[in-house]
Amino acid sequence: MTQILLNLAGNAVKFTETGAVDILADAVDGNFEIAVRDTGPGIASKDQALIFEEFQQVDNSSTRQKGGTGLGLAISKRIAEMHGGTLDVESVIGSGSTFRLKVPIRMNEDVRAA
Repeated sequence: MTQILLNLAGNAVKFTETGAVDILADAVDGNFEIAVRDTGPGIASKDQALIFEEFQQVDNSSTRQKGGTGLGLAISKRIAEMHGGTLDVESVIGSGSTFRLKVPIRMNEDVRAA
């Protein structure tokens, strides 16, 4: 989970030249949710699914200028899915993006016994 948060927060900071990056956490309907919200340039709807694929980045000069391999979001999505969770994005060009991680809350027997 740490790796996912580092990837999401790192991307938000990298692409938000002015404005803010917010990290919110909550427990909702049996899931632990983390939202990383930024006021960066946003991601076009046609590119939102693409950014979760390996070696894929939104093709614009800003992305090329910032660097990166295009693996962070693909790895993050896989980690989330391995934990039974999801990683999604909501974004509007010019208004920023919100990446939302949801993972089930599970208590193992040792924790319940304590």
